Amino acid sequence: MNKTIIAVHGRAGEGKSETIKKVCEIILRDFPNAIPSIIPNYSGDILLTIQLDKIKIGFESQGDPNSRMIYDDTIKKLADKELSKEFGGCDIIICATRTGGMTVKKVDKIANIYGYNTLWISSFFGPKINHSVLNNKAANNIIEIVKALIIKQL
Repeated sequence: MNKTIIAVHGRAGEGKSETIKKVCEIILRDFPNAIPSIIPNYSGDILLTIQLDKIKIGFESQGDPNSRMIYDDTIKKLADKELSKEFGGCDIIICATRTGGMTVKKVDKIANIYGYNTLWISSFFGPKINHSVLNNKAANNIIEIVKALIIKQL
């Protein structure tokens, strides 16, 4: 399987975090063998891993400049099994980033150091369209990509 970072990018308030939390929720609901590192609390941002048979998926929904992703180096912790026994060694990392700047640079840096492919996906956003529906659609698209990665289509 190709190690991959799926980076959901967009401007502030456009549904990146909600989409990532929905992906986590769907995996835990639809895959009975999925084992989370912690029980996620969807009221805020999430940082956790899910073991899905031999595949480890990491989630970081906090992707703003100067957020935990930057100051606590959470993407590196999800990638590096020596740095973090609890979180490290993920095959797939799903994270939020802005459209440019330090969060994008962080994803690029970790992908290069740890040999990940990077898939950049924009969040779905329409100012007058139901955000919940858009986040669900975006999450289901990411689920299909995860499935394709697992069965080695990508």
